[in-house]
Amino acid sequence: MKFLKVLVNSLLTGLFFCSLIALLIQDLNINLTFDMWSFLQLTLYLMLVYGLLVALVGILAFFVTQFFAGRSLKIALVSPSFLIIGFTSVNILAFLLMMQNFQHFASLFSPEVSVLINRQQVTLAFLAVLGLLVIISGLGYKKRIVFYILYFVFFGFSMVYVIRLRIQYPQHSEPEALAALSPKPIDKRLTVIGMEGLSIDLLITFLTEGKLPNFNFLIENGSWGTLQNFTPTEMVLLDTSFNTGKLPAKHRRLSSWEYSFLNLKPAYEVVPRYLFFKQLTRIRLLSEREAPQSQYVMDIWDIFRANGTPYLERGWTLHSDPKPITPEAETSFNRIYEDLRFDTSEVYGKLKQALCSDIMLESSVVAERVQSQPQFLSFLLPGLNSAERYFLKYSYSELFGEIDQEQLMRYGTVIERYYQYYDEVIGKYLAAKKEDELLVVYSPHGVDMLPVWKRISEWIFGDPEVSGYHERAPEGVIFFLGKDIAPDRNITEMHIIDVTPTLLHYLGLPVGKDMDGVVNSAVFAKEFKSEPVLYISSYEEHDIKNDSQ
Repeated sequence: MKFLKVLVNSLLTGLFFCSLIALLIQDLNINLTFDMWSFLQLTLYLMLVYGLLVALVGILAFFVTQFFAGRSLKIALVSPSFLIIGFTSVNILAFLLMMQNFQHFASLFSPEVSVLINRQQVTLAFLAVLGLLVIISGLGYKKRIVFYILYFVFFGFSMVYVIRLRIQYPQHSEPEALAALSPKPIDKRLTVIGMEGLSIDLLITFLTEGKLPNFNFLIENGSWGTLQNFTPTEMVLLDTSFNTGKLPAKHRRLSSWEYSFLNLKPAYEVVPRYLFFKQLTRIRLLSEREAPQSQYVMDIWDIFRANGTPYLERGWTLHSDPKPITPEAETSFNRIYEDLRFDTSEVYGKLKQALCSDIMLESSVVAERVQSQPQFLSFLLPGLNSAERYFLKYSYSELFGEIDQEQLMRYGTVIERYYQYYDEVIGKYLAAKKEDELLVVYSPHGVDMLPVWKRISEWIFGDPEVSGYHERAPEGVIFFLGKDIAPDRNITEMHIIDVTPTLLHYLGLPVGKDMDGVVNSAVFAKEFKSEPVLYISSYEEHDIKNDSQ
């Protein structure tokens, strides 16, 4: 009978913990309107894993305490003292998890939402402190019922209040076009080349060794520097922020994936960190699928389209199904990695698919450019990032522990040669660059070595071959080259959201005041800096009238 009582109280504690995690999930998914029924369903569903785990800990804690106390501890079917201790413990744990998640996903929250989240945090912190005070006070007073009533009254009000704060999240509304904007002819050309995964440390190492002559040309004849980004470093967020000049709180594209709990609705775009949430997909309690990408704001390519400026853009996409490798791509791959052509390992296959995909993408861009002759061109090569995920350890073997020497000899220069391929791509566009053309080369993020705890996690739950990742927002890099660009200048404080405002200003187009990024004038030569920056309130509030459309 005692075990049943302990079980009931432990399950109630687990239920409270799951309600806080469900609230965290609701907080992170800013595009969803809060629905109480969905919140309750999610709380109960989380009980299947997190609630039962908390209940197990509660049961063990009770009987361990009883063992060391040397006597039988009494407990009611619904024990106020047990619940206050349990609620306070899981409240503190959930508070820490929320704090870490809110810090990691800070780019998703507007100032208004941040205020609501801070109030939630203060309320939960107050409830935790109150619980500790009640526990301590109950040890010295016989009439503990007064303290228990006080706690549960504040507990009820606090939970209602934190849920009401989530209900107050402002939802996105489509702005009406308040004014017309005439299209503006542009007499400049623009080429933007994205190379996902360029890391400043490796780049400098290879530059110092004289292995990247075209990157070196960009440095000596243009402006360059690190490109600061934000967490989470999911490419759909970074790419959209790059193209809009806005943080996710405004452009509201939050993930490439959406997650569902069985058949429960709605699906969630964001799931919390530090809870091994995505591991639930392995036991089929969580399903993951590609999310439909809704567009809430105009990006730079929408602006060019409305302005009537011809362009060709091949940006980041979620590569779900790799394309068959063409003979031309295979030939190029074998030229770069001639010594590996007979390798049959799984990681070699990943390297081949990554580089060949880049080669095929760049070749298709060249063919389309020749055919359509666009004024602006942009494309992003994602292959290096995929290769670094598996081969970065061979470039930092001294930091990764013991590595088989045969593998080190075989794969030690894989990343270096990938950088040299990218250097060849840059050389091709440098040779074709026109006098009135601005060339921008960038990487939205770098790549870091996988920390020890994530290596252990990958060994147990994931892919033991993984050695690189970019979850902690390592800085990317950016290069500008053109007649209006300051030569041989290292720029600082360049953020990924600054690129679109800077390019719009360079092209003579107005910058939206609602953009989070700013024009970084440090990249421009002295003669161009005198050009005034034109502003409009927002591109979403202006209708660009183009008679040719």
